[in-house]
Amino acid sequence: MKYIEVLKKVGLKATPQRVAVLKELSKKTHPTMDEIYENIKKENPSISLATVYKNVNILRDTGLVIEINIPSKKMRYDYLATPHIHIICTNCGHVEDLDYDEHLFDYQTQLEKDKNIVIDRLDVVASINSCINCK
Repeated sequence: MKYIEVLKKVGLKATPQRVAVLKELSKKTHPTMDEIYENIKKENPSISLATVYKNVNILRDTGLVIEINIPSKKMRYDYLATPHIHIICTNCGHVEDLDYDEHLFDYQTQLEKDKNIVIDRLDVVASINSCINCK
């Protein structure tokens, strides 16, 4: 199973709770913490909200999960299996993923060279005022 390998790669024990969180976030629906909890609870009725919070935060701290902050909306979460851009509708809160193209990697390389730094992760967020879901 790929989640077990991913967790081991970052030095985490592959617990059923962590695998469940990654599995849920892999659906790419960008859920809130409450939505993560409700969806995991369907298959694991004994799991607590505190356990979900704890595991999401641990996964966030390792860089496997990222928080998506949408102004005036609840925080949303995503599994960062591959680098991508988030397009966020500030009107309805819809989040869409867009793959990086080669120019963004070129930009990161140039930025690292110009600033003499190493970028661990480049987060790109594009905000729009209206999307297909709220038109």
